[in-house]
Amino acid sequence: MVVVLAIPIAGYAFRYLVVGERAFVPDLAPAFRARPWGIYSHALFGGIAVLLGPFQFRRDLLRRRTLHRAIGLTFLASAALTGAAGLVMAPDAFGGPVSKFGFGFLGVAVIVAVGSGYRRIRARDVAGHREWMIRSYALIFAAVTLRLELPFLIVAFGDFLPAYRVVAWTCWTPNPLAPELDLRPTRASADAPHP
Repeated sequence: MVVVLAIPIAGYAFRYLVVGERAFVPDLAPAFRARPWGIYSHALFGGIAVLLGPFQFRRDLLRRRTLHRAIGLTFLASAALTGAAGLVMAPDAFGGPVSKFGFGFLGVAVIVAVGSGYRRIRARDVAGHREWMIRSYALIFAAVTLRLELPFLIVAFGDFLPAYRVVAWTCWTPNPLAPELDLRPTRASADAPHP
């Protein structure tokens, strides 16, 4: 299901690179024009991260170390760069301070998560690395949840502006909760004393 949702959203992101300003949503266009290099790098690296992330969790790829490492490093770099681009763009975000802080915190959270995942694997902490990579992809998946939630929020609020302010937070804040629920039993069994 994650792959099925990720592929069209990655395609949507890459569309910015192909058609340029014609892809801009009218309400968001002024912010995108203020930092065009920001939106294009955010779309490029975000699209790559959304697309590659699910493949990192396939058991068959995890066993192929060279391939896992190549995909993993590409994901790490792309996620960090899209987080940084999002953070740089946040001050110009449509919707005022609520949107600016929502997207700004998302950028910080992505950078912290991928940085933590990288530090864990450098320390040979495979379990910690796995947990942080799952968290980082949950945050990257905000690209998908934003596009799923926004139409419903527009209908609920009757206008794009309040919907966008809300989605700046709801597209990512619940996402890390699902992996934490999945990781808790795994962590508990790993911490349990072995006979």
